[in-house]
Amino acid sequence: MTSADTHQAPDGASSAGTALLKMLGGVALWLFAAFTFTTLPLSVMASDGCGTGDTQMICTAAGQNVVFWTPVLGAPAAAFLGTWGLVSRRENAPLAWMAALMMLMATWFVVLSIAR
Repeated sequence: MTSADTHQAPDGASSAGTALLKMLGGVALWLFAAFTFTTLPLSVMASDGCGTGDTQMICTAAGQNVVFWTPVLGAPAAAFLGTWGLVSRRENAPLAWMAALMMLMATWFVVLSIAR
C-alpha cells in the first residue's frame, strides 16, 4: 500500500465519527421538518381577525392557501431531500442537506411574513 492509498481509505474512528455526525444531522433535519409541518399550518388562524375590507395578504384566500400549503408540501420535501444528501455518496450530496435546511427556513420566513 502506498502513502496515497492510506489517505484515501478512512480509518475506523473517522468513519464512525462521520456516521455519527450524519445521524445527528438527519435527526435535527427531521425534527425541524416535523415541527414545521405540524406548527406552521396553524398560522392560517391569523386570518381570524380579518374584516370585510381588510387588504392584508392573510385576509385573502390566496394568502391563506400559501400559509397552509407551503409547510405541508415543503417540510416533507425538505426532509427527503436532506436525507438523500446525507446518505448519498455523491461528492456534492451534502449540499442537498444544507439546501433542505434553507428550504425549511424559507418556509418559516414566507409563512410568518404573510401571517404577521
